[in-house]
Amino acid sequence: MGQSFRVALCAAVGVVAFTGVAYALNDPPSQAGRLAYTEGTVSFHDDEQAGWSPAVINTPLTSGDSVWTEPNARSEISVAGTRVRMDGSTQLNMLAIDDRQTQLQVAQGRVDIKTFNFNPSVPYQVVTPRGTVSLRQQGDYYVEAGSTQDATRLGVRAGAAQIQSLNGQTVTVGPNQVGEIHGDTGALQVRTLNTAPPPQPAYWAARDRQINYDVPTQYLSAGITGYEDLNAYGSWSNDSQYGNVWTPRSVPSGWQPYKQGHWSYVKPWGWTWIDDQPWGYAPSHYGRWANRNNQWVWVPPQPETQPVYAPALVDFIGGVQLISALLGGNASANASAPVGWFPLGPREAYVPSYSTDRAYYARLNSSNQVQEQALEARWQRAQRREAYFAGQNTVMANQRFATVVPSTVFVNSQPVARAALQVTPAQIAAAPVAPVAAPPAPTASLAVAAPATAPAAKTADPAAPAPKAADPKATTPVPATDPKAEADAKAKAEAQAKVGANANLPIAKTAVADMPTLAKPTATTKPAAPGPKLATAPNTPAATTNATGSATTQGKVTAPPLVPRTGAAPPVLKDDGKAPAKPAPATPEAKAPAANDNKTPSAPVATPPAAPAQRATPAEPAKPATPPAAPGQRATPAEPAKPAEPAKPADVPKAAAPPQAQPAPAAPRPAEIRTPPPADNKAPDKGAAATPHVPAPATAPAIQAPKPPVAEPKVAVPQPAPVAEPKVAIPQPPVATPAVKPVETDKKDEPKIGETPDPKKDDTKKQ
Repeated sequence: MGQSFRVALCAAVGVVAFTGVAYALNDPPSQAGRLAYTEGTVSFHDDEQAGWSPAVINTPLTSGDSVWTEPNARSEISVAGTRVRMDGSTQLNMLAIDDRQTQLQVAQGRVDIKTFNFNPSVPYQVVTPRGTVSLRQQGDYYVEAGSTQDATRLGVRAGAAQIQSLNGQTVTVGPNQVGEIHGDTGALQVRTLNTAPPPQPAYWAARDRQINYDVPTQYLSAGITGYEDLNAYGSWSNDSQYGNVWTPRSVPSGWQPYKQGHWSYVKPWGWTWIDDQPWGYAPSHYGRWANRNNQWVWVPPQPETQPVYAPALVDFIGGVQLISALLGGNASANASAPVGWFPLGPREAYVPSYSTDRAYYARLNSSNQVQEQALEARWQRAQRREAYFAGQNTVMANQRFATVVPSTVFVNSQPVARAALQVTPAQIAAAPVAPVAAPPAPTASLAVAAPATAPAAKTADPAAPAPKAADPKATTPVPATDPKAEADAKAKAEAQAKVGANANLPIAKTAVADMPTLAKPTATTKPAAPGPKLATAPNTPAATTNATGSATTQGKVTAPPLVPRTGAAPPVLKDDGKAPAKPAPATPEAKAPAANDNKTPSAPVATPPAAPAQRATPAEPAKPATPPAAPGQRATPAEPAKPAEPAKPADVPKAAAPPQAQPAPAAPRPAEIRTPPPADNKAPDKGAAATPHVPAPATAPAIQAPKPPVAEPKVAVPQPAPVAEPKVAIPQPPVATPAVKPVETDKKDEPKIGETPDPKKDDTKKQ
């Protein structure tokens, strides 16, 4: 068994090392965001809250959470080496933070984003009211959501990003450029300014002098969220037993890990520790703690492995055994339903209560040098619901440092340090350790594991009455377990009597070991905080269910609505004079007007269909086809016939005629407005025979250029009303051409006058 588990562990570690994000769909995310810093009034809410509550530093952030900064306030969020700084009057929603993507939403305000551990294979997007920003490279960016008065902006100080408007227009923004989206959602315009983005607000300089994201310590992986605070608040040293360890420089009196803070229920992990210390995020969710000579040191994960976030790396004590241990002590009435925990020591396995996937369990412990044999033994013990008892099993390294509080303090997320109970080491040692990392219910017993006879009893219950007759006999041979059962029943009865008013505590069962545990209260009261109005449903991707029954997020996210400006207007940005429109033609819509720069914005869209409009009356172009030879040399009346000659290009685009034949109704007028051919005919009197063919190729490319953009039909569709095509037929000076036609016939009758008709006559003769 140990060998097979070793192979499974190596395979799991290999998958993480080479793919980085190859996790099962039903696994919890291996990372979470962190509220790293606040100044002023900052509010928070998750996807289950009805309103805003005061934000607390070190709060883990995951999909569905939102943060709001009041005017003149600011906050900072970090996610595994990416820093997001929020300006005043800014709302940031966490749409998706997991191993497959990071998707944020700036509903209003401004954020400055700087990456330090960017993975280009994992999409990183920021959704705004007018479009979506996609980061492409490691760099330094800023995003302004815009307002009803101001444009939406993407600024790139370093790196490369892309901004796509709601109507599909996309531009790529490089260093020292700013991409902007103007207008209402119905008529958006995208452009790029070749100008340096505005710098970060000056008030961030003080934090930059204290916190340095740029240089992660050599002892840590950059994938550990919260690493940026450790160098400022502690020091590194080498321990003879554990290697490189970190020690906090100054801590409150009586401090120990997982004591200065509170518990909060965070999905999908469950009960999560939120530390009061500004540096407390990384040491609470990664690595292990050791007490060396009455001094606590933090043993970080191995830097060469992929770190995996955990809600709290602790083991729990509680249940009826803890209550029994406290009955004879100096515990007060508040200890009627106590629960306790202590930090895991180096190389001790952490058993999550929220996942039954053993591969995930192996990844969670792989970076902490836990031996495969210890991993396997602890996993099997959890499956059998076997608790740890002092003197019977290996004693946990830090159990004597357990912190115990009333269960009501625990489930209501109240501060722990001031509510901690005075418990002697002997009482702590007498309490069994839960098989999984979850707070045991006060009326649950950890002494009796799932007995071997339990499955037999379950299978015997649905059996025939004959087996039921044997039930009394089955109970008599079990006196060997009766002492434990009786002691357990007695302790449970005492616990229930002691619990009293706390019997209404919410109870659930863990995914692993099916252990009764404290659950999240159905109704929690949190102090109110200011913030924008909340939608009844969180603005998150549509939730679906995969084959395993777990929820996944798919589908598009609705862009937030534009809101009026709050506070001062954003800085005015001016282009440096270079052509910023060149990046803009990245979209087909932008290329279409560029084809006809010599005309007004409305004309270029309508002119391309001009030729197809004349194709609708093929009889007319056929008549003026012959006159240009002679009338072009002698009489000006022939000139009006030449404007019809541009119909010759109609023969060229016949292959692509179908897409242009529909917008024809609006085209005819612009076609006749194009009088450059007559102007050209005046100059080339010397070579009349050659000049008619010269304008034709000039018009042909103009017809072919607009063909690719499908936008032209869209522009022409609103113009079907001007079906004034009859008017196009009215200017048919070709009606006057009948008078010219006789001249043509005369020319044909006089073969001696021109040389050009001679080949035609020769052809007729040949026929």
